[in-house]
Amino acid sequence: MDLHGHVQNGIVVLDGDVLLPDGTEVTVTPRSGPVIRVAKNRRRVELPLVESDQPGTLDLTNDRIAEILEAEDIEALKAQWNAPPGR
Repeated sequence: MDLHGHVQNGIVVLDGDVLLPDGTEVTVTPRSGPVIRVAKNRRRVELPLVESDQPGTLDLTNDRIAEILEAEDIEALKAQWNAPPGR
């Protein structure tokens, strides 16, 4: 019997409603290549526009981009509430 699954956070997770009793011995054989799935509905990603006097000098890490997007979201919510900007 072949069971299919995937690795999530370093743990093999079986697909579907497969339940194996604790202590069941199994053999895991990874596929020869990765399974590449392409999204059916492609969306364009919009990154924030960051103003700078010296373009290309900002270190845009994933964390920094998340901070910028969060700040933009907060400003948008404040605008909806008619709150003064920058507070």
